[in-house]
Amino acid sequence: MIHRLSVVFSSLLFSICLLADDWPAYGGPDRNQVSREKGLRADWGDEEPGRLWSLDVGLGYSAVAEVKGKAYTQGYSNGKNTLFCVGAESGKVLWTHQYPCEKAPKYFQGGSRSTPAVSDGILYLNSHQGDFYALDAENGKILWSKNLLKDFGGRRPDWGFSGSPLCVADMVIFETGSEKGSLVALDAKSGEPRWRAGDHEAAYSSPMMRTYGKGEILVFNGYGLVSHNLSDGRELKRYQHKTRFGINAAQPIDLGSSVLISSAYGKGSALVDLERTRPRALWESSSFSCQMASLVRLEDYAYGIEGQTGGREDQARLFCLEIKKGKKRWEKKGFGLGSVILVENKLVILSDRGELVVADANHYRFQELARFQVLSGKENWTPPTYANGRMHCRSSRGKWVCLKMGKQSTVIQGEGAD
Repeated sequence: MIHRLSVVFSSLLFSICLLADDWPAYGGPDRNQVSREKGLRADWGDEEPGRLWSLDVGLGYSAVAEVKGKAYTQGYSNGKNTLFCVGAESGKVLWTHQYPCEKAPKYFQGGSRSTPAVSDGILYLNSHQGDFYALDAENGKILWSKNLLKDFGGRRPDWGFSGSPLCVADMVIFETGSEKGSLVALDAKSGEPRWRAGDHEAAYSSPMMRTYGKGEILVFNGYGLVSHNLSDGRELKRYQHKTRFGINAAQPIDLGSSVLISSAYGKGSALVDLERTRPRALWESSSFSCQMASLVRLEDYAYGIEGQTGGREDQARLFCLEIKKGKKRWEKKGFGLGSVILVENKLVILSDRGELVVADANHYRFQELARFQVLSGKENWTPPTYANGRMHCRSSRGKWVCLKMGKQSTVIQGEGAD
């Protein structure tokens, strides 16, 4: 079994290296909001990035996946969710998949939540109501489908299913929140069950593989941080990190022997030692409270946005955290409840009012390099996607904008573009 898993991980790592410039699911290749791609332009002066194209896709917060020259996201309009597949360079709509779905606003304007995931020619799509589809990534043909409530006894979280499916070892893995298998693995091609495990309520982050080849899945669910064995789903370890309303939404950062987690609602962050039989916090702090936006890491430092909705968005702050010490190095207001990704050694910040900022990932001070207004409106909580020199930004109202931001990419206006 160990040998077989080693082969699987070697094959998986090789595949990721081949597609290092693609962004196949929420958070990118490793679910850590980090792009290894080189060539992001940061010296703009009085110029602005060229707009390759833009498209209206409907209300929501699904981020963009880009794989093999195609880009995907979903949005809500007129009682339905629509998944769009477009040519990543041209913006031409290649196909769509539409299905009935509620708007489900609940204190915000509502719309789609989950980001599609693409692996081995198949796109996996989750709705906030519990519909789950496996589609041919080339043409949108339905290969198989499930319903998280009817087929697995799932429990829908208050704000809907939001996690992006995890594709690994010929399986697709997702949360159902069921008391009889809160985490489910299906055969990626057939949809037949492989295993079900756990009994925790689902939250809003996406399941992810541990970074250092331990054959473990990390889930940040309604209970807190839980690890599962990849081969059979067996629960290995758990660390309680409960918040009001069960909102654990930001992705964990795996550091090897420890994992950094963060939530809002007065809970804050913790650096969790997962090497112990019973995990414990190396430190905890309410000073770093990330409600939705995931932290990104460069070496010994993490960068993120602390704050929460409910009329206090203007108090939110971008900050730099010295991970081992749990010490804040600097903070900067002005981004609202925006989001952050890391491209090589640059922070790319999208504010909740639609400003795109490029800054050095510098732990001594905040150092802005460029700033552009790319989206309108507010509550723009969806993180940007960077792939093959293209920056995808998506507003909560449904405007999808693709910008030329790589030094080598070229502007080509195509069908479907503005």
